[in-house]
Amino acid sequence: MDAKQTEKLVRGLRGSANDLLAAAQLLAPLAEQSGGKEKGYLAILNRGLYRMIRIIDHLELAEGEDPFCAPELLDLAGLCREVSREVEGLARGLRVEYRCELEQDSLLTEADDLLLEKAILNMVANAAEAASPGGHVSLRMGRRGDLAMIWVKDDGPGITAPEPDADPFLKRKGGIGLGLPLVRRVAALHGGTLMLENEERGGTTAVLSIPIRNSGEVLKSPLVDRTGGFSQTLVELSELLPAQYFGPNDVN
Repeated sequence: MDAKQTEKLVRGLRGSANDLLAAAQLLAPLAEQSGGKEKGYLAILNRGLYRMIRIIDHLELAEGEDPFCAPELLDLAGLCREVSREVEGLARGLRVEYRCELEQDSLLTEADDLLLEKAILNMVANAAEAASPGGHVSLRMGRRGDLAMIWVKDDGPGITAPEPDADPFLKRKGGIGLGLPLVRRVAALHGGTLMLENEERGGTTAVLSIPIRNSGEVLKSPLVDRTGGFSQTLVELSELLPAQYFGPNDVN
């Protein structure tokens, strides 16, 4: 499938997702009034919708035409801190222990905050899946020369070679196997790279590095909500979180 075909598929899927979203929003007040099993059913519907949005985003960013990228001056430490705050609140649902270490209180660089957020969350989601219940996931951010570095480590079994005839869309049990290609593309859009390293004592570390850029200009992104109103944290962790985290009060 080429990039134009992918874009056509993405448009069709987004139309279906919008229909589901409209239906879920109409059902939310009824589910709240009933206070019974209907709330659970709606949470299942919402989780399915968020998983669908994740697949659409991954197809668009990893396989589609050049994605929209709007760099602006941002504090990467602040972004990692906010991402970690939300992940920590969901750690029980992920069934892992999570910690964040920031080597610097602030690290300014020009980057697209939404794309970097999605990349970091994908790294965390991959790590949480690899760690399995009771495992450990950590995020560390720092600077090495002119590079901003983000390390996400898990204590899972490590990287294993895929089977020769494996379908690239079915590499992992969660999602469609486009999480890491998405991270690599986001890194490339920022002039950076993604590397995966097996640890000697087990586990994997994903290392995202991007050049630190600061032109001194005041950069402003268009005042457009590119998230579609969806929590990016819930979207990117939707394959791992149970339905109870997608109730009407959680997603609104």
